[in-house]
Amino acid sequence: MRRLGGNLLLLLVSLALSAAAAELFFRTLPARSGIKRDEGELKYRFNPYRPDPVLSYTLRENASAVHRETDFEVVVRTNALGLRGAPASPEKPEGAYRILVIGDSFAFGFGVENDEALPPQLAAELSHLRPGAEALNAGVPGWSADDYYLFLETRGFELEPDLVLLVPTENDPGDLFWKDLELDSENLPTRIRSTRRVIDHRGRMRYRDGVPSFEFPGSAWLEGRSHLWNAMRFRLMELWVRVSQAHDRRQLRREAGDPPERAIAELQPDEVQRGLLTGPAFQLRYHRYLVDAIRRSCERRGIPLRTLLVAFRDSESAADPAAQALHEDCARTPRLCFDTRGLFDPDELDQVFFPTDGHWTPIGHRRVARAVARWLADGPELAP
Repeated sequence: MRRLGGNLLLLLVSLALSAAAAELFFRTLPARSGIKRDEGELKYRFNPYRPDPVLSYTLRENASAVHRETDFEVVVRTNALGLRGAPASPEKPEGAYRILVIGDSFAFGFGVENDEALPPQLAAELSHLRPGAEALNAGVPGWSADDYYLFLETRGFELEPDLVLLVPTENDPGDLFWKDLELDSENLPTRIRSTRRVIDHRGRMRYRDGVPSFEFPGSAWLEGRSHLWNAMRFRLMELWVRVSQAHDRRQLRREAGDPPERAIAELQPDEVQRGLLTGPAFQLRYHRYLVDAIRRSCERRGIPLRTLLVAFRDSESAADPAAQALHEDCARTPRLCFDTRGLFDPDELDQVFFPTDGHWTPIGHRRVARAVARWLADGPELAP
C-alpha cells in the first residue's frame, strides 16, 4: 500500500513537472514571429494576438511580429498595455491631451508601420493645436461594436482619455453575426466569444465555423493565463471541426426566423442572440444600440465621443442597405461623425488603398488623419 502511494505521488509530481515544462515551452512560442526555412529564407508568422476571457481575443503585450502580405511587409509592435504603438503609461501624463482611438483593422493600421497608422498620425497633426496631444491605438482587427463597448467598460476608461474616437467600418453590423454574447440586464455584452475567429497557442488568428466553447469551472481563468491550455483548446477545436459538420449559416438564418420587433432593451438575451442570426436588419439595430450605449457611458464620465466612419474602396457597399444606413446616420450628426466616403478623389484610390488588401496605405492614413484633425479643430474638443 505504501509502495502504491509512493508511485502515485511520483506520477503526480511527474505530471506537474511535465505540465510546467509544457507551459514554459508554449510561453516562448509567441515571441517567435520568424521561422527559417531549409533554403535559408525567412518565413514570417503574424501572431500579435492572444485569447481573452472577456473580449474573445485581443493583442499580446510587448509583442513584435512581422506582417507580410502581397501588398506590404511591416513590423507590428505592441506595448505593455496591449495596444499597438510606442510605450505608454496607463496614467495620463500631466499636461497631456489623450485621445483613445478604438476600432478594427483600419484603426489598427493593417499593412502599415506603427508610426504610419491613423492614431500617431492624428496626434502629430493635432500637436500644434493642442500641445501634449497623444493618441492611443486601441484598434484590433476583426473587432466590432460589441468589442468596442466592452473594451471601454473594462479597460478603456481606465486609461483616462480626454476624447474617445470610435472608428467603425461599413461591415461592423454584419460582424455581429459571428458573435456569441453573454448579456446583462440591459442586453449589453459582458462577455464575447467569436464563433468565426480563433486564436491559436502561437498567437495567430485562424478562421473556423461551429467552434465549441469547451467551458467548465475555471476555464476563463485558464484562457487568460495558460498558454498550454490555449494550445490544447485550439487542438480540441480543430478536432471538433474535423469530426463535426460546419455550421451552415444559411440554415441558421432560416431557423432563426423573423427578427424580433420589440425594443432591444425589452428582449430576452436569447432573443437578441437569435436576432443577430436573422440578418442585416436586426444586426444594424443592435449595432446602433451598442453605439448609443458607448455614447451614454462617455457622457456619464464627461468624455466627448466622436465617430470616424470608414468607407471601403469598392462600390459594393453602395448596394448594402446596412452600410447606407450607417452613412445616413453619420450625415445627420456632422459635428459628431466624420464620414470618409467622398474624402478621396476617384483617380487617387490606388494611392490611398492597397490594391489587393483594401486597407489604407500610409498615404491614406495621413490623408484621413489630416482631415480628422481639421474636423476636430473646428469644434470645442481641443480647447485648453
